[in-house]
Amino acid sequence: MPFPHHVRLVDFKFDRYPQWGDVYWYDFGIARAQQHTMAEPHLAVVISDTRSTLRGTVIIVPLSGAEHQRAGYKFHVPIKKADCPKLDKDSIVKVDQIYCVPRNPGLPDQYYLTHLSKKIMARIYEPLLRVLGVQYLVDDK
Repeated sequence: MPFPHHVRLVDFKFDRYPQWGDVYWYDFGIARAQQHTMAEPHLAVVISDTRSTLRGTVIIVPLSGAEHQRAGYKFHVPIKKADCPKLDKDSIVKVDQIYCVPRNPGLPDQYYLTHLSKKIMARIYEPLLRVLGVQYLVDDK
């Protein structure tokens, strides 16, 4: 499903509140630096428990096509189209790029695509915890 450019800002609806594991289109805007950051519209996964975070704020990580996966890079989690049929193609979740975004206007109902299974979300969380440095809390070293 391509980005819904046809939906006007005045037509945005916010009846559905984003949930953990939801996949939405999100417009990351223009690249702000010469870093490897997201720009323009991409799919994104909601990784926050939206019942416990500040209402109106959602934490997301972007998806990109599997062709962008760097060999051996453990912070790109693959998702096969077969495991999530609403995706247009095999994709990767870039867990090393964490964004805190406003629900309104960023995640209207019209940008919702699908919900990832717990099995896929479990694969995302181990590398996500490493990005956040949780291993330093549990390592005995």
